[in-house]
Amino acid sequence: MKKRFIVIFLVIAVALCFTGCKNGNETGGTSPSPETNLPSPSGQSPATTNFGTGAPIEVWEAVHGSFVREDSSQYNNAVLMAKYLSDDCAMFEFRLMEGSEAEGEAHDTVICGVLIVDDSGTGFYETLPDAGNPFTINFNLSEDGQSVSITHTGELEISPDGVYNFTDAGLEVSDLSANAIIEHLPTAATSLNSNLGAYTVNYPDALVADWFYIVEAVFDDSGAVLAKFAIAKDLSAVFRIDDDIEPILIFGSAQPMMDAETYIYPEYEYFEEIGEDESIGERPFEPSPVAAVGLEDGVTMVAGSTNQLIASLPWELPHYITAESTDETVAVVDENGVVTAIAAGEATIFGTLSIEDGVKEFSIEIFVQD
Repeated sequence: MKKRFIVIFLVIAVALCFTGCKNGNETGGTSPSPETNLPSPSGQSPATTNFGTGAPIEVWEAVHGSFVREDSSQYNNAVLMAKYLSDDCAMFEFRLMEGSEAEGEAHDTVICGVLIVDDSGTGFYETLPDAGNPFTINFNLSEDGQSVSITHTGELEISPDGVYNFTDAGLEVSDLSANAIIEHLPTAATSLNSNLGAYTVNYPDALVADWFYIVEAVFDDSGAVLAKFAIAKDLSAVFRIDDDIEPILIFGSAQPMMDAETYIYPEYEYFEEIGEDESIGERPFEPSPVAAVGLEDGVTMVAGSTNQLIASLPWELPHYITAESTDETVAVVDENGVVTAIAAGEATIFGTLSIEDGVKEFSIEIFVQD
């Protein structure tokens, strides 16, 4: 099937860049009145679901995950990923596909931005008035937070309209959303202030360790880096990682990273000879923890030797390791994470890995030989 991929990056309203969201009246943006009901492009009313006048803000605050449109199919599907941020704002990303099996092709569109939850409990997104293709999107969240009704005005290549039902808490946004969230954060945290000079936020090429998007803001005139960020693919955390400062968490929590697992393609032989037959088989991919602790020189030691506990992380982040040995007649651990083998036997090194507010327990079984 031939696919034509089209990506739309939406400009976030200027008010969001410097003041956070709140509601449209506070930021100078536009918010719909409680009775606003935007028609769908076809002129038909949106699908009816018990959404009431809008979900309370505490329901919005729990939004984190993926929603799938009710009429989705192989060649025409729509996924909405959403996460509440702060100050009555939520991140959203639509992944829309439209095509037909008969034509054997489909095209994709990504629409993302930061919506405002107004006083009526309705989410609202509007492009800048002078945008090349202005449009608005209405988000009506059900009172149980399990469904979202979407309507829009304006010209979009693929309509996002419809009712989306919650599927799971999984969230893996594109690099476009990774850039957009930077515009939401306070200037004091990001240093993205145009008064310092014109700058460009560069798109990340790919995920680092299948977890972080690395985003840089660069001055247009000199090319110097204004600020650099590591943004988790589930938007759970944003770290400021400028070269001249120690990385620091400026949004979210490090705990999701400590709990997360990801699938890294292992190296193995695709061809295996079984008897006289040669077959091609892919071994199942095993999930790997995003953050882990191991021993630098492996788990087998010789009495009198030393080994170092090291953290495996998706970026070089400040961290702290505490550890103990279950049998100090076999091995001991000091405050610097150095393991010293004492005598032959087996012992388990257990402890915690801490990064900002995130904590993860670990245990490593070691074997000491004479």
